[in-house]
Order: sequence, then structure tokens, then C-alpha cells
Amino acid sequence: MASGMQPTIMESASAFPRAPNFLPLACPPRASSSPLFLSPGEWNVARFSRVTWGLLLYTYSQHTMNKGLQNRPRGFFKQKPILRLLVALVALFSLVHLFSKYPHATLLNNTPRATVGKVMMIYGNNPVYERAVETHKEHCRRLGYPLFILRREVLDGVWNKLAYLISLIVQELEKPEHQRLEWLYWIDSDTILMNPNMRLETFLPPPHITNVHILFSRDWNGMNAGVFPIRVHPWSIQLLSAAIGYPYTNPEETLTWAEQTAMVKLLAERDYFAQSAVYVPLRWFNAYMRSPDGESLNTDSNENLQVHPGDLLVHFPGTPRESFNDTLSPYLAIAEQHRSEWEVSLEKSGYAQETARFWSKYGIEHGFELPDVPRTQEISHARRV
Repeated sequence: MASGMQPTIMESASAFPRAPNFLPLACPPRASSSPLFLSPGEWNVARFSRVTWGLLLYTYSQHTMNKGLQNRPRGFFKQKPILRLLVALVALFSLVHLFSKYPHATLLNNTPRATVGKVMMIYGNNPVYERAVETHKEHCRRLGYPLFILRREVLDGVWNKLAYLISLIVQELEKPEHQRLEWLYWIDSDTILMNPNMRLETFLPPPHITNVHILFSRDWNGMNAGVFPIRVHPWSIQLLSAAIGYPYTNPEETLTWAEQTAMVKLLAERDYFAQSAVYVPLRWFNAYMRSPDGESLNTDSNENLQVHPGDLLVHFPGTPRESFNDTLSPYLAIAEQHRSEWEVSLEKSGYAQETARFWSKYGIEHGFELPDVPRTQEISHARRV
């Protein structure tokens, strides 16, 4: 990409002041003098409503068969699971209706089309969060990824991210197949992009492994869903819809970590979901902080969970609000200085070899024929023309 090229950002129209702000960031490398610009477009709300009805009814029917709701004593509302289902449906459809009023980024030139996008959400005026998001924008500018940012809270807390992902996946599935993004990376806003030379495609399953639709990482508490890639696929809508509906179809369950716990429970309860989810090493795309100054490893913590030079990003889950600025600032300084020991190439990072070994082993264990294309070549040709 030409140095200094600015991304094109579309803010939400003032005609809808109460709806969420979307900031689709289109920043592919410029291949010619053709300008980049955004074209407004709306996706079909009626079609999504049918999808939502079907998915929520599927979730309810499966829950009824497996849990035997009709045989369990409960209070009035608990005896009426269909009421909980309708509440979830109304909430989700209302949110999607708001989402549908906003244009999405469309690239209208002949540059290579990205197959992977990034999705984030950030509310309010917090300079530290904004600095962190800027590191992700720089990643987009270098490697041509669209970045979608939800700027206004609609549901309670983290449930927004699942609904936002659903809306984006539906938008992509409505496009002709050759124009779609293939994967979306959800990335929490308490992350800092440390190596803008690292391609997101590096960690995804190779094309011949078609049954994997989501990648998770885990720490001492189990799953951490702060960063994860999810395939643009109907399966993904089913999982995310089931997770949003989980508190309504399972009101007796305690969801300690909200949407994260809901997804953990769905993977444990449903083979259909579990067979398409894979846990990968946490450092791939969800590494945690090292020493407070970022210069050395923390000897009191597991080295394999800490960010190393050359890693994609660093995540700060559970950081208290009052210490957020002090905790992130040293890492922001490293990222903003673009230090060469951190911004290494894919070949020097070792991840091409590590991911190749991981997916080769997975493919053999699950009966997938291995391709002859080297992993580095496969990653470098991941973008479509």
C-alpha cells in the first residue's frame, strides 16, 4: 500500500441518531489510481427475519427435546419457554432492524479483494481504547482488511458482539459467493496490534479443511472469547443465535462470563456445534501481557500465554478500569514506535511452520487429504483478485 494512504470511513447517518454507529473501514492497498469509496447498501431484513425465526425455533425445539422442559416444575414464566423465545426473537429482530439501516463498506476498484475482515466495538470517549483501535487500523492499512466497528451499545454489554457478528455474516452471505468475506475476526477493544506484518490468514484452517467454522483459545479459566475468527457460514449464525437465546431457553443456568459461558455450554451440549469448533494455542491471536513494561517475560506467569516479539497482538482481559491506562500505555508505546524486533515477517515469526504442523495433524486425525502447497505460499495467496 502507498505510504500515507488514509482509510475511508463511513459514519452512521444522522437520520438514525438512536441506532448503532458502524464504522466500516475499507483500507486495501492501492493497486492503481482508482479511488476507494463506500457505496450505501441495505441487506434484506425480511430474509433475516425468516432466518432468525428458524434458528430460534430450532434452538427451542432442540432444547425441549433434550431437556424435557414440559416435565420440569417452574413458575409461570419458566413454564412458558415460548414466551422467553419470543422475547429473544423480538430483541434480536429489533436490533437487526436497526443494523439494516446502515450502509456497509464496498470496494469498487480492481484491487485484490480481502477474504478476511476484522470486527470490534468501542463506546464512549476513551483515549486509550482509541489508541488501541488505531493499531488495528494500521494493520488494515498495511494488509487490506476491512474493519467494522460498532460504536453504540444496543443490547446489554457483551451480547452486542454476537448480534453484530450475526448482522455482518448475513450481509456477507447475501453477496455473490466470489464477493464475500470468508472469515471475520472478532477482536475485543482491550487489545493492541503488535505486529502489523502478520496476516490473519496465517492461523485459519487451510482450504481443504472445510468442517472448521470457529477457532477459540483458552487459559486457566477455560475459553477466552476476546479474540476469535468465525467463518462466514450459516453454521456461524446458528451458533451465535443459539448463544444469544441461551439465557432465555435456559433461565436456570448461571452464565458467569455471559456470552462466553453460553458458547462454552453450547459446545458441551451440542455435538453439532462442538465438531466444528477447534481450540488453538492462545498465543496465535490472543496472547496476554508479559512484564508491566512489555520488555521481558513475566517469570510468575506461563510463558506460553504471554506475548512475544513477532506475535499478532496482546490482550488485557480483566484489567481494572482504574489501571487500564497505566497497563496498556507501555505496550501502546512499543506498537506506535514500530520496533523492528516486534514487527517481523511471517517467515521469521515461525508461525507459518507452527500452523502448518497444527493443521496437518488435525487434517490427518480427521481424514482430510493434505495439499501439496507450502503453508507460506498458501497464506500469501489467500486474497482474491
